[in-house]
Amino acid sequence: MNTAFRILLLSLALAVAPAYADPLDDAKAAGHVIESPDGYVKASKSAPASVNDLVKDINERRLQAYERIAKKNGISVEQVAAESYRIRHKKKD
Repeated sequence: MNTAFRILLLSLALAVAPAYADPLDDAKAAGHVIESPDGYVKASKSAPASVNDLVKDINERRLQAYERIAKKNGISVEQVAAESYRIRHKKKD
């Protein structure tokens, strides 16, 4: 994967996350949300309705961003989503 694509993905991660950083971090810390290797977040079965709404909104925004990046780079949305997950988790290591 080329450097420009990785930079674009990192920009995406940084652009999408700030709007929801605190609520998402709080939901993760409470065990209500996990990051999935498919590039999206998932709510636990016991998550309150507000967390389910947050997860739905975040995933819709991610999908829109993934679609734009995929189209621009001539690759699949799934490739973008998986690379986004990998980049997010690589930063934490």
